Amino acid sequence: MILDFTISNFRSIKDAQTISFEATSDSHLESYYVVQKDKYRILKIATILGANASGKTNIIRAFSLLHDLILEPCKNKNSKIEYNKFALDEKSAEEDSVMKVNFLCGNQKYYYEVHFNNREVTYELLKRHPFGDLRSHSVFERTLDLSSDTSVIKWFGKYKSTSNARDLSSNLIHNRTVFGAFQNTNVDIDWMKEIIDWINSYMLPPVFPSEQGIYKYITKKISQERIDKNLVAQQLTKADVGVSDFLVENETKNIPQDIVDMILSDDDAPEELKNKIKNDPTTEETKVRLIHNGLQGGVPFEFKEESGGTQRYYELIGILMLLVKESHFVAIDELECRLHPDLYEHFVTTYLNNANDSQMIFTTHMREFLDDKGLFRDDSVWLTEKNENGSTEIFSLADFGSDVLRDSTNRYNMYRAGRLGAVPRLQDTYIENAKKCE
Repeated sequence: MILDFTISNFRSIKDAQTISFEATSDSHLESYYVVQKDKYRILKIATILGANASGKTNIIRAFSLLHDLILEPCKNKNSKIEYNKFALDEKSAEEDSVMKVNFLCGNQKYYYEVHFNNREVTYELLKRHPFGDLRSHSVFERTLDLSSDTSVIKWFGKYKSTSNARDLSSNLIHNRTVFGAFQNTNVDIDWMKEIIDWINSYMLPPVFPSEQGIYKYITKKISQERIDKNLVAQQLTKADVGVSDFLVENETKNIPQDIVDMILSDDDAPEELKNKIKNDPTTEETKVRLIHNGLQGGVPFEFKEESGGTQRYYELIGILMLLVKESHFVAIDELECRLHPDLYEHFVTTYLNNANDSQMIFTTHMREFLDDKGLFRDDSVWLTEKNENGSTEIFSLADFGSDVLRDSTNRYNMYRAGRLGAVPRLQDTYIENAKKCE
């Protein structure tokens, strides 16, 4: 599970900002929100609330980039690390971006730090802290030797004398992390494989309101029986969207010739893929049709014919089933998008009641939840706002002292009044020189 995540010089985030999943000593909603791992008390939810353009979505994007740095390394030495630095400060353009994460994997806590820019990874550090030990231990440190323009890995303890570690060091290129290099090197390092396997299985794809990839991802998982179709149908029925069941159908389609030509001419495309397309230029597409009950029985509708809210909830229910059945982390942008407030609350409550070792971070504009102390804890709510230099600042409700927020304080009213920050700084509604139509 993830303990905390720190970001700097990434999109609207200039100075280091930290999202923490470690619970405070507050016992409010303890059994619903808090998971105990060794000595660590970890929250299952982090909610990010703030004005439009305050940087909420960039936090979701940062989690996605961290995932890619580790699991989706650059294909070759000339590839760029695709992201944007903080753009409102000339100094930031010359500085590296930094990500830091504390996480639990197996029976150890790990600390991982990575510095990078669009061209190269300039620094990495990995430390481990076995449960029960009094101190942490350095595993490796990767630096960039500017004089020779080479990356150097320093291994510590039992790791520095192994031939696998030396082989990994010799295959490291500038734009890959050490974890990325491991996946492109034929070496066997058990603990590194364990971390990569954990990240690969634990971190689900981020969910954005305007992307179609999650629909395909969830539908594929259902067809593979990773997600129980009957449970998804059950939750759709509970949501009162008029759906009683759904069909999952496989359809074979020809790959467009221009796509075939592009893949076959791509030097970086795997030979296995090229051979497959040469022999069989088709692809199998999995589709969903949702069933609505009419006077003559069930009537199937194409997924694209459904309302935006129904489509969105189908995707979220699929994610929910994974979070409940297994142990996962997911980042969701604008959770309430196209959902009725009651359905939004129903989703969050269902997750809290049923998930065990999963985590979810999501952004929202749904300020009304602050009026319901039965739905949130102060340490699970994070606020974003832009400071005077245009950069994002992140802070938690738990950061406010008892002189501002008492147990009896209505958080919703305080937020609406602007006393907690993270609200739009709106000006008057007068339109200068506006003329009425004659």
